[in-house]
Amino acid sequence: MNKGLPQVEFLKTQLVSAGNDYICNTALPESSASVLFLGPFQGEIVRWNMTVATLAHYRLAETESTAPQRLFDRPFIEILHEAEGVFPLRVGLDLAVIDETVIKKTIIMMRNYKRLVIGQIQFGVSHT
Repeated sequence: MNKGLPQVEFLKTQLVSAGNDYICNTALPESSASVLFLGPFQGEIVRWNMTVATLAHYRLAETESTAPQRLFDRPFIEILHEAEGVFPLRVGLDLAVIDETVIKKTIIMMRNYKRLVIGQIQFGVSHT
């Protein structure tokens, strides 16, 4: 049994009620947005808790952090371990701003990407 099913069903009900394909909890445009949506992962439909942000946003957050710094020089997808059936997802894009069009395209990309795995996938050209 899919232990994420209650969260998937709850979000599905919210999406139907809202008449939307996703829920964005951020006023747009912004450098970072929090988005909930449903999509496939490892043969199941899961609930994604996505933070999609510009690479500049991630770099700024790192400089303000006391943790060891990571380079955010390439676009990336990072899937974190499941927490109670919900998959945290971070997406970094080499854009100036995140808006509704970017969110819709990112959701399509995530739903169509066939080789998703836990961890980070970098793509694109490195900017140093």
